[in-house]
Amino acid sequence: MINWAASLPAIKPKYLAITQLIKTLIQSDQLLPGQRLPAERQLATWLRVDRSTVSRALADLSAQGVLVKRRGSGTFVAQIPQLKPLTTSVNWQLLRHPAPPSASLQAQLTQARALDHGQLIDGAAAGLPPELIPRLGQFQLDWATYLAQQTPATTLGDPDLLATLSRQPVLFPQLDLTHQTLMVAGGAEQSLFLVLSSLLQPGDAVAFVTPSYFNATAVFNTLSIRTYPVPLTTTHFALDQLDQTIRQHRIKLLIMNPTFENPTGETLTLTQRQRLLRLCQHYQIPIVEDDVFGWLVTDETAMPPLKVLSPANVIYISSLSKLLGANTRIGWLIAPQAIGQRLLQVQKQLDMVPSMLAQAWVNLALNSPRFDGELTRLTTELTQRRQAVAAIFRRYRPTWRFTLPQGGFYLWVHQDDRTIFNRLLEQDILVQPGTLFGAGRGDFRFNVAGMTPSRQRDLANRLAATQSS
Repeated sequence: MINWAASLPAIKPKYLAITQLIKTLIQSDQLLPGQRLPAERQLATWLRVDRSTVSRALADLSAQGVLVKRRGSGTFVAQIPQLKPLTTSVNWQLLRHPAPPSASLQAQLTQARALDHGQLIDGAAAGLPPELIPRLGQFQLDWATYLAQQTPATTLGDPDLLATLSRQPVLFPQLDLTHQTLMVAGGAEQSLFLVLSSLLQPGDAVAFVTPSYFNATAVFNTLSIRTYPVPLTTTHFALDQLDQTIRQHRIKLLIMNPTFENPTGETLTLTQRQRLLRLCQHYQIPIVEDDVFGWLVTDETAMPPLKVLSPANVIYISSLSKLLGANTRIGWLIAPQAIGQRLLQVQKQLDMVPSMLAQAWVNLALNSPRFDGELTRLTTELTQRRQAVAAIFRRYRPTWRFTLPQGGFYLWVHQDDRTIFNRLLEQDILVQPGTLFGAGRGDFRFNVAGMTPSRQRDLANRLAATQSS
């Protein structure tokens, strides 16, 4: 039962208080459409006001379409009351996280690309240009066969794709899957989100090397995971500092990109990998190995993945986005069976199972007879472009310091001009600023993948024109 007197707002004049009260009662479903209100005389008594005050309030509400007066029957709530929202609009700005410092730099890159008329040298790109993505021809998918395979038993992923992945030379036949769970996921970053969601709690701590693209991902803030970077410099991974970080901050997980690390292009040596694994085993710290560039390893640059060296202590993540384009959001995980079922449960709970149709198409791509040849073409072309850009940098910017990686897309450059991002932007040369990866303003990442011979000439001419500046 409504306590009219107790609910009356303390505002004046009184007739406005009564109108506000009746609207509130309707919006809170205490007065329902079509319901008859108490008589004016009764309301006046309960609210301790003159009847004329009640009459004025009801007349105003009737004029607004909130109430309906029926001669001889009384006053009723309209079947569709014409009400304005009960409260003012939510201030959504209060719920937004502050934009990261790198947001303005990324906005500049976006604007430069939007205004480009073919003059940009885009060294800030993340992946391959269209002309380098493997040309695998046309595919045919048997729809009846595809539908027949969609059974509850396919929770790990498309069976054909899983079989194809289990034959990939990056890991196999070096890795025995007997005590492992191989599952398909929606790309490397989603795989990382899945692992963190499954194994950690808000407030837990992880470590990764720096500079690293892990500095740029939002997944840690989203899950309230604390992060602690450990320096990685040329031919040196600070294991002593990692040891100290593990002890000081109770690190629960180490995340590594040990082959063609992004952005530096560094590859940990076998000795470094073995020392890293021994340290983590000593502290019982599992490792997440991100190996998205593993496809680009050649026989000359091959180094055993951490997963092969320590299968029971490493979760392996890979993806096809660096090979078949950024929109190919298909990746996979290999995890010890002890946690494999947990990952599958969380993936299903969060509705993160990637499209089975997309998985089928990716399987066709990996089984294309052109695949191996196109992969060789890609690694050869990347090597040529990487060497060509490095030669241009050394000739026209001899003070720039970098190490030529053995693979991947990137050159990681150190130099002393803290305004280098804007200075290159003025020349229509885009780079990814070092601050995005947790490094200084004098560092930057340059993607060589899009550097065709004509773009190489453009780059040389622009750097030569400003060589003395």
